[in-house]
Amino acid sequence: MKTLFNRLLEYYSLSENEYNKIQKEDESSLPSFDVFPNINDIVQYFKNAISANKKIIIYGDYDCDGIMSTSIMMKLFMKVGYKPGFYIPSREFDGYGLTIENIDKFHELNYDIILCVDNGITLVEQIDYANSLGMEVVIFDHHTMQEVLPKAKYILHPGLSDIGKHNISAGEVCFYFSYAYLKTIDKYLLSLAAISTVSDMMPLLDYNRVIVKLGLKYINEEKFDSIYNLIDKKYDTISEDNIGLEIAPKVNSIGRLLNDNTRFNIVRYFLNDDGNNSARLIWINKTNQERKDLISEYSNKVEIENSLDSIVTIIDKHEGIAGLIANSLLNKYNKPVVVFAYSQDKDIIKGSVRSKNGFNVVKALQSLSDLIITFGGHECAGGLSIKTSNFLKFQNAFNQLAKTYSFKDEKKDELTLYVSDLNLSDYNVYRTFAPFGEGHPRPTFLLNNFPVKSFVSSKDDKHLFAQPSATSKIVYFSYDKNVKNYHYIDILGDLTRNTFNGYSYIQFLVREYREKK
Repeated sequence: MKTLFNRLLEYYSLSENEYNKIQKEDESSLPSFDVFPNINDIVQYFKNAISANKKIIIYGDYDCDGIMSTSIMMKLFMKVGYKPGFYIPSREFDGYGLTIENIDKFHELNYDIILCVDNGITLVEQIDYANSLGMEVVIFDHHTMQEVLPKAKYILHPGLSDIGKHNISAGEVCFYFSYAYLKTIDKYLLSLAAISTVSDMMPLLDYNRVIVKLGLKYINEEKFDSIYNLIDKKYDTISEDNIGLEIAPKVNSIGRLLNDNTRFNIVRYFLNDDGNNSARLIWINKTNQERKDLISEYSNKVEIENSLDSIVTIIDKHEGIAGLIANSLLNKYNKPVVVFAYSQDKDIIKGSVRSKNGFNVVKALQSLSDLIITFGGHECAGGLSIKTSNFLKFQNAFNQLAKTYSFKDEKKDELTLYVSDLNLSDYNVYRTFAPFGEGHPRPTFLLNNFPVKSFVSSKDDKHLFAQPSATSKIVYFSYDKNVKNYHYIDILGDLTRNTFNGYSYIQFLVREYREKK
C-alpha cells in the first residue's frame, strides 16, 4: 500500500522534486514588482503628487477584493505620512465602477487624482470625462481588458505585465505597488492581499499560492487584530478555510447590505488606527448575522413549483443578497436559479443567476437577449436586469431553456484513504499540499468498505459517529437513514483537525456515501 504522501503526489501530478520546491517557497519566491514595466514610474508619480500636496481619492469596490485593495492603498499612503480620501461605492445606488456622478462630486471637492482600485479598466467614457475636468485617473485593476483601454494617466494591470499566466486579484496588484513603493514587503499588506486572493477565487497556483501561504504564515505569527478577530473560533492554525468561510463573507456582508455611509467603516476597520475597532467588530458581526438571517428567511419564503425545471423568483429587497439566495436555492433544489430584486427604478428588476455544468448561464442569457436590458457573467453564474413587466415572459422562457439543457453530473477525482491514515502525522502531511482552493482543490477522500455497525447514533438520532482510534473520528451529520440498510458502505468526505480542551484529533467529515452492491 502506498503512503498517503505518495498518493497525494499522484493526485496532484507532482514529482517529489516539484513538491520539495513548493515546500521551500518564501518571500524570495514572489515575483519582483518589476514584472509590471511601469510600476516605478507610478511610484514616482504618487511621490511627486504627495510632495505637491495634490488631493488623491481612492475609488474601490464593494466586494472583499475591492475592500482589501482600498485598505492596502490607504494603509500604504498613511505609512508614508499622507492620508488620501477613499470611496466605497454603494451596490444599489452607485453600482460597479467609477461613475460620472461621483466624478462630479470629487471635482467639486477639489480632488486632483482618482485612483481606481478593482475597477476602471473598462471605463473609457468615465475616464475621458474626468480628464475633461482636468483630473487625472490611475487604474489598478485585474478585470478583463477590452480592445480599447481608457486614457488613464497610468494603468497597473496583470494583463500588461510579465507576471505569468494566472490572473491575480486587485489586492495583489495593490500589494505589488506597495512593495515597489516601500522597497520592502509589509506583512500586513501582504496578508490583506492573501485575503483578496482567496475571496476573489484566484487560482491558487504559482505566485498566487505563495501570496496565500505567506499571508497565512504572517496572520498566524503576527495575529493582526483586524484579521484575527474576524474568526469566531480561535483555531490552533488559521487556514485558507477561515478566510473563505469566515473573513470574506463578513467583509462582503457590508457591501451587500449597507448603502449608507456606514459602509466606509469596513475600510476604517482594516486601517485600525483610531481605537474604535471593538465597536466596528460588533457592527461587522451583526451585519453578517443579518445576512445569514436574510438568506435563510428568503430561501424559505420562495415558493417552489416542483414540476418546473428552474426557479425564477423576485425578492422585495436587498439586491446584494440575491446571488447568495440563488446559490442557496441551487444547492437545495439542484435547478438553475434566477433571483431578482427590485432596483431604485421599480420598473426594472436586477437578477442573479446560478447554475451548474451543463446549463451555460451566458449562452442562456444571450438567447433571451430580447427580454434583457443588460447581462454578464460566466458559465455557472451571472447577473442581468430586465423590465419588471417582462418577468413572466422571462420566467417561462428561462424554464424552457432549463428543460432543454439539464445539469451534467461532475465526476470528481477521489483519493483513496485508509483508516490507518486517520492520524495527526498523516494529516500534517496532507496539509503540506495546502492552501487549497480554485485551481488546486482539496481532495475528495474515499474510505472504502466501511462497516456501518461501527457507527453510533447521537441522542437525537440525527448524526452518526465512529471512532476508529483514540486520535480520529468519523462524523456523518444529518445522516441519510437509509444507510442503516447496508452492512458496508463507501464514504466520501473531507479531513479536518479539531481541538477540544487541548486535545487534538482528526475528523473525517462524511459528505455522502455509496452503497456496496
